[in-house]
Amino acid sequence: MQVSPIAQTAISHLGGYLLMQYRDVGGLLHATNAVSALGAWAGIFAQIQAHALLISRVIPQTESTLVEVTTRDGQHFFFGDAINACLFEGGGDKFLSFWNLAAGAARDPDVGTKVDILEIAKHTSKALGGAEFGIPRLRAGYELTELPIDAVRKHGPVLLGHFLELNLEPAELMVVFGTVAQHFATFAAGEAAEVEARRPMQRVDIVRLYMESAVPMSKLDTSTVGMATMYR
Repeated sequence: MQVSPIAQTAISHLGGYLLMQYRDVGGLLHATNAVSALGAWAGIFAQIQAHALLISRVIPQTESTLVEVTTRDGQHFFFGDAINACLFEGGGDKFLSFWNLAAGAARDPDVGTKVDILEIAKHTSKALGGAEFGIPRLRAGYELTELPIDAVRKHGPVLLGHFLELNLEPAELMVVFGTVAQHFATFAAGEAAEVEARRPMQRVDIVRLYMESAVPMSKLDTSTVGMATMYR
């Protein structure tokens, strides 16, 4: 799929923004927080992309395309085939998914068996509305000091405004996030000589954390994180 000049600009800006936000005053990159944040942003924007593609009829409307779920305490979440297409499956020659691109960051042909996205999706559904919802499961040795939802609340509205200003097409949102996910793995893995990473991550663990953060954040009610929009 050809990437538009606007999407290329968005990719450059997003990558720079991520590095700027997650390096300390000494230039040290907090790799785990940054990886989690990027995954979280991809998740919430997967839902925004899904809504936009439904409106434009790129994704056809069915009973299972987008479903709103309300928990007993009144929280609202969204599930459905449209979000799954943007996050996992892609739309053929019409749009790519986040997973289509982010999985490449592992540089491992077996990443699909090592990062079980179906299990992550099931865990997200089971944890919905509970204390474990939206908390990434990390391997021992990694430290996460910012939850995905906090990264969305803090940075999501800023990124949304930027993409709208660029007039980025909704169908390219996951191309933007997935491409940055591929490139950013070099920094998070401690492989970039110009950027020192605090506790560099294994590449498969980077991809796993992307998805552990993205999947639950794709279910949020965007109005609760300052991102209520129909995008177009």
